[in-house]
Amino acid sequence: MTDDDPRVAKTRATVLDTGTELLVEGGPGAFTIEAIVARSGVARSTIYRHWPTRDELLLDVFDHCSPTFDPPGPDLSFQEAAREFLYAVVQQLSDPKWARMLPALMMLKAYETSVADIEQRVYERQMAVVGVLFQRGIDDGLLPPDLDQEQAVALLVGPLIFALLTGAPKLSPQLADAALHGFVAGFAGPRPR
Repeated sequence: MTDDDPRVAKTRATVLDTGTELLVEGGPGAFTIEAIVARSGVARSTIYRHWPTRDELLLDVFDHCSPTFDPPGPDLSFQEAAREFLYAVVQQLSDPKWARMLPALMMLKAYETSVADIEQRVYERQMAVVGVLFQRGIDDGLLPPDLDQEQAVALLVGPLIFALLTGAPKLSPQLADAALHGFVAGFAGPRPR
């Protein structure tokens, strides 16, 4: 069987979903190859054929659950593209799989050095998309040319992450619209020193 065989894809998905469930339910200590074998019914040898170590499987579980975003369409203005991006963030964060995984990821940071690699890969993928988005805002004259992209991401997406972690306000497209409005208004006014 090859990696493009549908049976292989189904087996991989089963292992990744099972790993996700175990991590969310029991934290880092519950994420073992033995537990994945027992719950998924996938043979240990099959798991080790695809993931030589537990840490490699753990990395793939987080990649499997991590939000992914597409770059904005070239015909969209900054505000249209930002709204589309934020709606995608709301949709991804509303996915129960990721919403349950985020606390596990935060807990794992204390136990697993490989989590930094996971976060870096996710961060780089997401910054590539927001880099295009922010450049559009600079080109449209809504954002300063010397924009600190990391700070801008925190200001733009921060309200959505807060809503996810606390449950209030409700994570919604309306909250995304309010976050975008506040973000754009913040750059329209006098710049803080």
